Amino acid sequence: MQVSRRELFVIFGALMVGWVGLMVGLHKWQKSRGPSRTVVRPDLVHYPGTEGVPEQESENLGWRKYWFTFGEDYPSKTVYQFYQREMASQGWRLMPDREPEWIRRESKGKARDVFRATWLSPDRLYQLDLDMVSVAKVTREGDRVVSEEREPGMQVYVTLRRVMIPGMLLPPTQPEDVKGEIEAPKR
Repeated sequence: MQVSRRELFVIFGALMVGWVGLMVGLHKWQKSRGPSRTVVRPDLVHYPGTEGVPEQESENLGWRKYWFTFGEDYPSKTVYQFYQREMASQGWRLMPDREPEWIRRESKGKARDVFRATWLSPDRLYQLDLDMVSVAKVTREGDRVVSEEREPGMQVYVTLRRVMIPGMLLPPTQPEDVKGEIEAPKR
């Protein structure tokens, strides 16, 4: 089955209109919950010593962000460990529920080692993303790495934003009692 470009644009357009409609509906739903359930945007937690670093903010898109160069070299997890302690003490949950790892992405002679962690707020309306990036110039001979020259330190990006996945907005559900269970025959 061949799909024309025009049909793809129509499908993509319909998906975008649906997404915008969903976001508008969720916004109205949140506003209809009344003043007793007013959502207060959490503060953006700064790593110690970076409190004076300027932030970028987009009120319409609902995010705040700052970044800095961290003096420790790859594969340091010092910044992650700080945020894990800080966010857990405020009731935020690491998503998924396991410690993230450094992942290597190579392109055109450069290797970017990336560490990403995401926490979900207790009200499930906000997420905090921590991205740490360390760059190395890689020299290869065939498939073999001959040398690797790493830039000192690493870049750290911290972003606080509204949750973009609607399923994360809904309150957690309690499992219902299973009705009509069937007992397995005994052997």
